[in-house]
Amino acid sequence: MPIRRNSEQGNISLEEFYQRFDKKIAKRMLPFLGLINQIFQETQLWGLTSLNRLVIQNSDNSNSDWFVIVYNGGMDEYYFEYLLPERKRPWKQATVQGEAKSLEEAKKYLLIAMRESEGWEGNLEFERLLEENGLDRL
Repeated sequence: MPIRRNSEQGNISLEEFYQRFDKKIAKRMLPFLGLINQIFQETQLWGLTSLNRLVIQNSDNSNSDWFVIVYNGGMDEYYFEYLLPERKRPWKQATVQGEAKSLEEAKKYLLIAMRESEGWEGNLEFERLLEENGLDRL
């Protein structure tokens, strides 16, 4: 199921948004969106955009918790940030950040960030993806 842009941000899709953005950023973010659409066949993910940042949520509500942020600064790297679950936070809104050097590594980081944020707990497709990618036992 394709990742959809939050309905509060208008009618253009995430792909259209990034096509209109800086070409260097679009060159990295469009394949990343394609990756999400390829691996998630049943799970609906929602994306908010803030400048070149993609905020990934589990519901179509801009006020709900964001769980994962992905962005690219026009280079090869994908930058990730995920929200720690409330019970693990040493302070309000504590996050973890990382940098993936390739699209394949970005796939792994996306799944880890989604797992660690606990925003998709109980989602069977997501649990299967973790297992298929050897990320269910970390």
